[in-house]
Amino acid sequence: STQSTGEEFEADVAKYTSLGRQKLERLRNLDLFVLDNSIRETTVGSLRGHTLENKRLIYEEVKKCNFEFFIVEAFNHENRVGDMLVSEMVAKGEDLSTAVAFSEVWDCLKDQEPQEEPIPIGMLKCKKFGIKHVLFEIDLVYYKLDYEKFTMDRLCSLMKSRIDWCRDNLDKDSQIFINLRDFGDTFSTHPQRMWKFVNYLSSMSNRIAGLAFEDVGKYDKDLLGGWTRAVKNEMERCGWGDGHLIFHQHEQWGTMISDTMEMLSMGATGIWAGICGEGAAMGHADSCTVILNLVRLGNKKVLEKFNCKHLRDAAINVTKIVTGFPPYPRQPVYGERAIDMVFGFVFSGIADNAKAYTEGFDLAEFMGIEKQIRISNMASPEMILEKLKQRLGTNPQFTLEMAAKMKAQMLIDLREKRKVEYTSDVGLAMLFNQAGGDLSEAMLDILDKDDQNSAYINTLIQEIYEIWKFWDMRDGEEDDQITFDNFYRGFMAPYFGCYRCEDSQVALRCMDVDSDGMVDWKEFKVFLIWAGRQYPNVKNKQELLDKAFRHGIIPDMKMELDKIQAARSEEMRSSED
Repeated sequence: STQSTGEEFEADVAKYTSLGRQKLERLRNLDLFVLDNSIRETTVGSLRGHTLENKRLIYEEVKKCNFEFFIVEAFNHENRVGDMLVSEMVAKGEDLSTAVAFSEVWDCLKDQEPQEEPIPIGMLKCKKFGIKHVLFEIDLVYYKLDYEKFTMDRLCSLMKSRIDWCRDNLDKDSQIFINLRDFGDTFSTHPQRMWKFVNYLSSMSNRIAGLAFEDVGKYDKDLLGGWTRAVKNEMERCGWGDGHLIFHQHEQWGTMISDTMEMLSMGATGIWAGICGEGAAMGHADSCTVILNLVRLGNKKVLEKFNCKHLRDAAINVTKIVTGFPPYPRQPVYGERAIDMVFGFVFSGIADNAKAYTEGFDLAEFMGIEKQIRISNMASPEMILEKLKQRLGTNPQFTLEMAAKMKAQMLIDLREKRKVEYTSDVGLAMLFNQAGGDLSEAMLDILDKDDQNSAYINTLIQEIYEIWKFWDMRDGEEDDQITFDNFYRGFMAPYFGCYRCEDSQVALRCMDVDSDGMVDWKEFKVFLIWAGRQYPNVKNKQELLDKAFRHGIIPDMKMELDKIQAARSEEMRSSED
């Protein structure tokens, strides 16, 4: 066999990863610019037209995200819903100082040449509504335009006249972007036109805010990345280093997010995108997913700049507004199944160097995993009292003395080997009553509703138990206990991306109440009972399992991980001292 040395291998590693490291460093330090397009982009992708109320709701979600600018409409000669929204916003005195509208550079062609008159309707409506900022759209290889007759010099001159008009009629400080709509086609057929246009804009004495470009999934990211770097270099050579270069990627081959990250690593300064992936054709690279990808690479600037804790909720809410349904469960970041990321990956918080990536950011909180007080024999009277007030309201009986009695009752149940669920409103009220408390009318209502629904929930739990028995027999003995391995295969796998990872293994401790290395049916059943009591309207056993895992087991596991991380951090501080 051919002999080689370890030095040669190491040299290859260094050579072929050096560019990647440079890209990662740029992404970590990128001060991302976001031009939000949620109001408009989701309209293009919707199978049903937006109502005025839809647009209002989307706007409210966008406002909470702290994006710099937002696109409000692509005006045309019709009086569309977007026009109605802007009229309403103006009447209500909404802050439109960062609103942007689309406009063509020309509305009329004659003899294959753009006409300076009339002024495009998009510009005129911006003036009518008081919109100060414009995103112009232009084509450099448009098949209806004769570029031999209408030369690049004339096109640049027309572009400047539009810019001057905006500054004279909208605002002297109008933030103007120009979208190179056929970016890839121009580079692949007439790159000199791209150079001419970029060079002209970059050399202006009173420059615009920046350039925008997009891809519909037609060109490979390596080509797009190279073209992006070429444009950014030309801008910098002309002294336009602070000019924005923002990208918009449509889905086609499952690469939209990686394509966007590549453009950002190669010189793009930001994105123009909706908060969720709904959009034209198969959708687009949304800002929620892009921003979280920057967070996972260690970018702290986006955490400070945007309201990252609301991004996921906004993406979910806008998806529901647009489609009438929640996001696809396996949608990365904001799909229901995206909570898999909390375990088995860097965000768990106990993986090596995890804090270098996630300091100041709680993914569990981002994913909507609520940290709640779970009542067990390990809970202190103070925790029990807080839970009583949190779930059952104000009551003069809710005292530390009563909480201590409830704690004592739990210890009695434990000694008598009774597996009881105490965390749900039903379980808490029952424990309160067993400890000598007088049930209020509200508590009686809670228990009455549980009585009415308990037979149905018990049926679902029995169906789950049949699945349990299959895995119970895998070790040759049906004893209502299964190994962690079998528990993962039978129940956990849909919710966890990595079973063998340390954090997933550690988190399983919350299922092992007896500390015997096995999961007991009675231990698991407590979570199912809790889920049935808290979510009595579940439709089937799978939904009951979903509720038990996503709102009960997974939050408990995250708390277990947090304890481990806190202990390790304390050990590190002690060793440093």
